[in-house]
Amino acid sequence: MNSALDALTDTWSKLLMQYLMWIDGVGGFLLCLGPRITIGQASADKPPDVALLADVSRHHATIQRDAEGYFLEAIRKATINGQAAEKALLRPGDRITLGASCQLLFTQPAAISASARLDVVSGHRLQQPVNAVLLMAETLVIGPAPQAHVVAPDLVEPMVLYRMKDGIALRCSGPIRVNGNAHPERMPLPAGAQVVTDGLSFALEAAGKSGVRGGI
Repeated sequence: MNSALDALTDTWSKLLMQYLMWIDGVGGFLLCLGPRITIGQASADKPPDVALLADVSRHHATIQRDAEGYFLEAIRKATINGQAAEKALLRPGDRITLGASCQLLFTQPAAISASARLDVVSGHRLQQPVNAVLLMAETLVIGPAPQAHVVAPDLVEPMVLYRMKDGIALRCSGPIRVNGNAHPERMPLPAGAQVVTDGLSFALEAAGKSGVRGGI
């Protein structure tokens, strides 16, 4: 009974720390707020935070964020830029290989933010139908320039997701409509929010409640 309760509690804790963001005309993203994520093979029984459709172990590696940066801890075979790694500090541009062939590209495109991005670059896929994983520190930038965590060409000015005590909020230079209601330049974003701004619309939902999404 206790083990089942612990597993349920763990699952709900993860859901509260993960969102799926579907941006019209751009793509889908798994947004992870926790300082530690597990990476491994997709599984119905206690899946990892980042679930891969690849020949890797169910818990293959962990990425931990602290004041120094992001550290990869390999539970099973892993290399960084072709060099065997058990625990290593990740640097922008590092290519992580899990097992024989599953490769992830680690980047930190925005100099003003400690947030990072993971892209699968080996032809494998994430279990969620998303383009990339966003590891959010305090802020995350969506904008037209390549230095954004999410590049949205139709935006004129960048917008910023930022942490609040109970979740995340949005800041941008123009008005925001959330679930049909107008707001000024900043607004908390609850799970289930449908957001429309000047040049961009997106939906935010708790991870684990998603299917393939269309437009807003």
